[in-house]
Amino acid sequence: MEGKNILAKAQCPYCGVGCGLEIFKDKKGRTKIRGDKEHIATYGDICLKPIPYPKVMDIGRVPAPLYRESKKEQFKEITWDEAFKIIADKIKNNHPDENYFYISGQLTTEDSYVINKFVKGFVRTNNIDANSRLCMASAVMGYKLSFGSDGPPGSYEDIDDSDAFIFAGSNAAWAHPVLFKRVLNRKKNNPDALIVVIDPVYTATAEKGDVWIDIKPGTDTVLFNSVLYLLNKKGWLDYDFIKKHTENFEEAVKEAEKYPPEIASKICDIKESYIYKLAEIYGFRKKVLSFWTMGLNQSSNGTMKNIALINLHLATGRINEKGSPFSLTGQPNAMGGREVGYLVNGLPGYRDVRNDEDRSFIEKSWGIPEGSIKSKPGITAVEAFDKMINGDIKLFWIVCTNPAVTMPNLNKFWRALRNTFVIVQDAYLTDSVDYANLVLPATQWGEKEGVMTGSDRTITYNGTFRDPPPQCKHDWEIFCKVAEELGWKDSFNYKNSEEIFNEYKLLTKGRLCDISEFKYTDLPKQWGGKWLYKDKKFMTPSGKAKFNPAVYEEPADKVKYPFSFILTTGRTKKQWHTMTRTGKSLELLRNEAEPFIMFNSKDAFDLGIIDNDYINIRSKRGQIYIKAKVGNIKKGVLFAPFGYGKIYHFPTNILVSDAVDPISKEPELKFSSVFIKARKKRIYRLSDEVYSKVKDTFEKVERYLFEAVERGYKLLNHPELDNESIKLLSMKMDELIKLFITHPTDWEKAMLLNEEIASIYINRDLQPEDQKLITENFSKAVSRIFDLSDEEVTAWEYTHEFLSHSIFEIVKKHYEERELKRQD
Repeated sequence: MEGKNILAKAQCPYCGVGCGLEIFKDKKGRTKIRGDKEHIATYGDICLKPIPYPKVMDIGRVPAPLYRESKKEQFKEITWDEAFKIIADKIKNNHPDENYFYISGQLTTEDSYVINKFVKGFVRTNNIDANSRLCMASAVMGYKLSFGSDGPPGSYEDIDDSDAFIFAGSNAAWAHPVLFKRVLNRKKNNPDALIVVIDPVYTATAEKGDVWIDIKPGTDTVLFNSVLYLLNKKGWLDYDFIKKHTENFEEAVKEAEKYPPEIASKICDIKESYIYKLAEIYGFRKKVLSFWTMGLNQSSNGTMKNIALINLHLATGRINEKGSPFSLTGQPNAMGGREVGYLVNGLPGYRDVRNDEDRSFIEKSWGIPEGSIKSKPGITAVEAFDKMINGDIKLFWIVCTNPAVTMPNLNKFWRALRNTFVIVQDAYLTDSVDYANLVLPATQWGEKEGVMTGSDRTITYNGTFRDPPPQCKHDWEIFCKVAEELGWKDSFNYKNSEEIFNEYKLLTKGRLCDISEFKYTDLPKQWGGKWLYKDKKFMTPSGKAKFNPAVYEEPADKVKYPFSFILTTGRTKKQWHTMTRTGKSLELLRNEAEPFIMFNSKDAFDLGIIDNDYINIRSKRGQIYIKAKVGNIKKGVLFAPFGYGKIYHFPTNILVSDAVDPISKEPELKFSSVFIKARKKRIYRLSDEVYSKVKDTFEKVERYLFEAVERGYKLLNHPELDNESIKLLSMKMDELIKLFITHPTDWEKAMLLNEEIASIYINRDLQPEDQKLITENFSKAVSRIFDLSDEEVTAWEYTHEFLSHSIFEIVKKHYEERELKRQD
């Protein structure tokens, strides 16, 4: 009886796990969602996010095609025919490369295929990119450079017999909860299984893990290189696998040898023992799965992070029966989009515009003249900002995504949007609509059919369970109508999505992602099988997987006062992306109704910040006002969710760096240096007991005080401190300490000395964090040079810290005024 009430089966429209869903009518006739127990990837398990979906589908929909020639005008409703003509006229009047198309991993495969065909084959520009550029581009390049092709080599089945799980830059407990529950179930059945979490934030995933490695953001390449160094040094390698199935091992090891644990631990700011622990896991565990997401990908060193982790699997033969390097996808169909080639260099079937044979094959398949598809990749999404500002890109067409919240350096991106004719094609009135000239109402999941591919390569057919609002058209249909207006009707004369699927699937025949025999009625079905490279023959010219040297580069943003905190971003438990649908559900908003920024408790104390304070945070790109939250996070690191839009006043990505990885062109969303002004001054004073100890031992110390001070500066090993500067500073600091002990009330001279020392610090680029090191070095020198008790040495250390604090307050004020004035 219950089966009769099933309206449709589909894949979840949120994260990339690809959970199978059943949409059904309950006894009261209400549309409900539950897990599909027959789905081959997730067997009925789901998380909270999709459950309220039917209740929010109609909130905030685009009411009709909306148009304004100038962004200063109000929108007016127009007909679809008028909208198609406006778009066609713009495209015809622009040079092909003056058009840009920015699409989404939330589209169906059929949508993405049609749009990619329209842009690359008929508009004849490769200026099409997707929001996968912001999340998966580094993972794609890691796979291509290592295996010769995109595509995760393992599948979810591997979880069920693995005994070690590495989560690197992944809070799977929140972002991929169904997958993480499967990992926890494996650990329940096999208590010896080990979960290691590499993340600067003590996430929900870390809470359930066995080891939390609180790495400094941006340094993962160093960590994995150091593990490879140890594996090679100890001989814990799979030499047979390396010899038979890989190449270039020596070059990768040569790079890794730069990072023995004693060096790597300092760069990563972690315990050295963690590196040895990871080496043991990769060296001796039966089967190791390495999961990662944005913590590795969203980085100006992201491709190298991916390569460094994959190198560990190659070095220990951890492919197939021994493990897998498994990149978790952030969107429901980013995998499908990658398969159809929806990034600037892609063509259907994992093909590439730079390959002559690939271009020729697709041109013949699409019935277009040879040379129609350009051989040079288009410019990537973040690189397009300047082109838009300069007027080199005149049209920017956004489909099914909300870049006005998700792009980095939002002030710059908003300026780019204001300078460009913008089309927003979406089901909802998103933040991006504020910058649009033309808004097109589209259907969404549940109102259109089509397929999606989950993280483990399982393709699911998405059925419909309701009619779309009358004003809406399917995404693929909109592009077909514009194609008709441009005279390309014969190539886009599709009657339904199945026709599109049947055309696309033939282009995958013989490719790694071959689905040429798949039918809608076959789905769900996994392409590539359980193991993509089951015979350990890879897609490189030699058929061998390739080790690549993983070269570490520091993040583009420098952590330098006043921008001395590292901001990293991510998701909350119940919200997804820019909250276009999850943010309309009261159930999902509970305890997540406003954005926040998380502090380490010690940092919060030093800044005078407590829970629920509202604070101002600045980077070199802008500033936001946001609620503070004290949590378990690495000292010096802040965390904020990125998805809260302009309705919450200040999107987090106003602050975020738009530096990109030189290979993947993925932006550095996980590392931005920011400034937070202390809410109150900490009062520094010396106790009478400390002052008495210093005064009583002054005669012992006086003769060699200069030497102790000098040694404190020399041990700093600061690149800007030459011998002359050290000597001058030592003389001034020696004089200040003696003045404080012999003439403590001579404030005027003390202030003059403070300013002189501060001026030298500023000229030599000393940073506030150097204060602690200088004092510690001074204390060590006092302990070595003088015959003092521990209490007396500590008293001298406190005195030096007390005097240094006043000097560095002057330094900090100078840096703040200089840097913030530049920004203003």
